[in-house]
Amino acid sequence: MKKYLLLQLKRLARILPPVLLVAAVLFSCMSVAYDAIGDINNESGQQTKFKVGLVGTAGDTYMEMGLAAVESFDSTRFSVEFDQMEEKEAEKAMRQGKISAFIQFPEGFMDEAMYGNILPIKFVTSVGADSLVSMVKEELTGIVEIMIAHTQKGIYGAGAAAGAHGGSSGAAIGGISLQYVDFIISRAKAYRVTEAGVFDGLGMDGYLVSGLGIVLFMLICLIFAPVMIRRDHAMARMLKSRARPVTWQVLCDFAVYMVGLLGIACVVLVLLLIRPEAQISAEMILQCLPIIFSLGAMSFLMYEVASDLISGVLMQFFVTLALCFVSGCLYPITFFPEVVQKIAGFLPTGIAREQVGNCILGNTSPETVGALLGFGCLFLTGAVLVRKAKVAGVRG
Repeated sequence: MKKYLLLQLKRLARILPPVLLVAAVLFSCMSVAYDAIGDINNESGQQTKFKVGLVGTAGDTYMEMGLAAVESFDSTRFSVEFDQMEEKEAEKAMRQGKISAFIQFPEGFMDEAMYGNILPIKFVTSVGADSLVSMVKEELTGIVEIMIAHTQKGIYGAGAAAGAHGGSSGAAIGGISLQYVDFIISRAKAYRVTEAGVFDGLGMDGYLVSGLGIVLFMLICLIFAPVMIRRDHAMARMLKSRARPVTWQVLCDFAVYMVGLLGIACVVLVLLLIRPEAQISAEMILQCLPIIFSLGAMSFLMYEVASDLISGVLMQFFVTLALCFVSGCLYPITFFPEVVQKIAGFLPTGIAREQVGNCILGNTSPETVGALLGFGCLFLTGAVLVRKAKVAGVRG
């Protein structure tokens, strides 16, 4: 079997230089696509302020003081920008898209509010406004209801209670007013923001790397089709007649295939190290070996099943495309129905993507590694059975 192994290595050596070149080109294309998608995601993820017009606040000292406090201290200043303007000016600005909406305060709003009479406030937005503007509307109306109506009740109630018990109603009103202001301004401390990522704690960048990495690997496997697909099994039958078991033949062929895949993996590793943001460790490389073994064995099995070059390439391409799509390599898995998400967790490509994600996060999952190794052995066993069936079916 040593001579057979050397013969297969020579066959591989003849096509390996162009294969490595194609792999480098594919990796470069994927890198460009990754950078482009990442830039789009960063641009869309940048914080955008919604501009909201305020009508009827000019000249009102209390309203201007409140607006200044909101713009200086309130957490709303990071998401909403308020502009004072006239009603006609606000309508024109909204039609031109300069503001998302405007709030119209009725004349004498603060004067009436001082006596406990809250006049209705009008919130005007364009027809068919998107959901984010609707969210702003709900948030602002909720703020008006809580900040004005409820705090007013509490302030006047505290003043009345203090006066009824012989205390200073002015001092009570002033003290509770400051407490309300402090509570309202610091309301952002009442919740905690956690970035869960796209899936399993991975951000968009990490998810793109894991998904596109699996797609790239499966596409690279297509390059070996001319060497791996065989139409004539006469040599296999001859070797079997000379006490060279089919199992050993398959193992030799698979070993040669793995040499080619590992060679490409080395090229990709070198290209990754060129990127300044890449952080590759020896542990990450070791964790990627089960992926190469499992997906390489799956590709090897498909080549064994194929009867000619065209059918083999087409089968490899469409099976790869279907598995990568369902496994969330081409599209975030969280957007699929729950049933598809569960199925993806049992597919070799889905497990491989999860393993790449573990490498990025620095996690170690023996279950994922075991599943990949199990799939690899299963595919390799299937390749042996297919080769035996083909060899047994050869007629002299």
